[in-house]
Amino acid sequence: MGRAEIGVAAAFAYQVVRELDTVRSRRGMTHAALLEHLSISRNYYYKRLRGELPLNLNDVAEIATALGTTPSAVLTRAERAVKASGRGLSDVRGTADTDADGLPLAALDRPGFESQQESEQHD
Repeated sequence: MGRAEIGVAAAFAYQVVRELDTVRSRRGMTHAALLEHLSISRNYYYKRLRGELPLNLNDVAEIATALGTTPSAVLTRAERAVKASGRGLSDVRGTADTDADGLPLAALDRPGFESQQESEQHD
């Protein structure tokens, strides 16, 4: 049996991104500032932040480390959050459509989002 093509992030993968973004926000770090500490491209990062594709474990480790936390702490919080929501870890239906602050993720797709993030870096 072949491996399926990677598609949108399932509930657990999406929650991992939310947990990482929550830590980033609590640290007062902008997306642009975080990206300065990562080896991944902006495009790669934002596709995963929006849930278009899941992060891999190397990404989780790199981002968690840059944020001063551990991958295991992030993964544990993500698993607990998904289970508490009643969703299955691999459920792709009903994945959250808001960020950690309750803002619609569609805002991440709006024109100027990335340039807004860049301007935060210079403030």
